Amino acid sequence: MAIICAPFTNIAEANRLVGELKLELEMGAQDVSSHPEGKHTGETSARMLSELVRYCLIGHSERRREFGETSQQVKEKSLFLIENAITPIICLDTPYLEEQIRELIDGNVPFDRVIFAYEPVSAIGNGKAIDPRDAEMVANRISFLTESQSRVVYGGSVTSDNVLDYVNKPHLSGVLVGTDSLTISSFVNILKAIS
Repeated sequence: MAIICAPFTNIAEANRLVGELKLELEMGAQDVSSHPEGKHTGETSARMLSELVRYCLIGHSERRREFGETSQQVKEKSLFLIENAITPIICLDTPYLEEQIRELIDGNVPFDRVIFAYEPVSAIGNGKAIDPRDAEMVANRISFLTESQSRVVYGGSVTSDNVLDYVNKPHLSGVLVGTDSLTISSFVNILKAIS
């Protein structure tokens, strides 16, 4: 299954095209508000997204770096998404992996309803993917901490040339494609390599 996490302004049109062309794609959002429904001007709530998507990417390193997003906010987003029947795709990296998972445990986030994306900052958008064995070790750690209840995917300079090195690892369920998802031919080549 392929999930496309589109910008909020493109989700409705993407849904229309997916339906019209009968594509085997699921739609996701790129973020959600950490606030509940209410007077939060400019925020996109989980309820608003629930009419459009089944998945939502949260906790991306860019959000942490550029907007100061915290593990507590990621936990809150997770709970709002799950309450609205949306599967959170929670990005993790080793500097805050265990602290993030502890926050989710303390918040009673049901791990069987989330997907974790191990996305090392050192490998994002620079063409330098980490060794698949290292990704497998971190995925194994995530599985251990969550009692193997969650799927784990790898993200970071995924290409058609290296994608099988990741998806063939026992603790990795797939990949999170960044830069190579922005060019149709590159993304199609990754899908072909997997299939």
